[in-house]
Amino acid sequence: MEKTVMPIASMFERKNTRKNRWRQWITGYLMIFPNFLGFFIFMLAPIIATAVLGFTEWDLVNVPKWVGLGNYKNLFGDRIFWLSFRKTIWFTLLNVPIQSFLALLIAVLLNRKLKALNLFRTLFIIPWICMSVAVGLTWTWLFNTQFGYINHVLTSLGFARVGWLTSDKLALYAVIFVNIWQYLGWHIILLLAGLQIVPHELYEAATVDGANNWVQFWKITIPMISPIFFYDLVVNMIMTLQILDLPFAMTNGGPGNATRVFNLYLYQKGFSFLQMGEACSMGVVLFILIMVATFLVFKFIGSRVNYEI
Repeated sequence: MEKTVMPIASMFERKNTRKNRWRQWITGYLMIFPNFLGFFIFMLAPIIATAVLGFTEWDLVNVPKWVGLGNYKNLFGDRIFWLSFRKTIWFTLLNVPIQSFLALLIAVLLNRKLKALNLFRTLFIIPWICMSVAVGLTWTWLFNTQFGYINHVLTSLGFARVGWLTSDKLALYAVIFVNIWQYLGWHIILLLAGLQIVPHELYEAATVDGANNWVQFWKITIPMISPIFFYDLVVNMIMTLQILDLPFAMTNGGPGNATRVFNLYLYQKGFSFLQMGEACSMGVVLFILIMVATFLVFKFIGSRVNYEI
């Protein structure tokens, strides 16, 4: 009797187990469905549409016309396309190391017990929470050749006026300066959070062993926060490669093509020249550029990051 009861009981247990698994499976997927739906509608679908439209000729009015690789041939033969590409690379090579390392230096200083520490944190974070267009327009007036406050200070000191945004040699560097100034606070807060999780006992032990502040910085601080600093570098690089708002608000790509970065030229292709097909192909090129740049950073810098904390 026991031999017949046991298999029946085990059979019911297996059925209940299967039902529970199906319930858990359905419940889990129902929980992530809204997030997946939002990801598909607002991210994956636009990416696929951009890739497809990159092979078409479309002016936002008429039906897209298939042209194959025609858009890419036109872009690769476009002098301004390559100019904007080089401008973006140069913008990134200057902005990322200066901004991230300056943020690290300030974060180390703010991590010490300073008076009015909260005030300094607030002052650094305010530019970041402001709208980029408002920041750009404000600095446009400050950089104004005739009426700008910066040139007013220079002339009062006996120097000549400088065409910060009207010189094709200085305009890009003026925009880079404003970009560093605006987003510096975000990088400071991120790195400051990393510094505050470093055990203080490590510094005390190093002090007992006779290590000075410089040695402690390189042997303790940098290795301990290297994952967070590496994350900051990668995010900074990706965001800088997509820079649009400040060049658009401050110079609209001028004077000439001095500040016409890649994303600004992409925007102008699509919405000013109504060449949305070429704009979409530029978006694909930008996506590939970001992927390649991220891969190289992970390959040559990521391998040096210390994850053993």
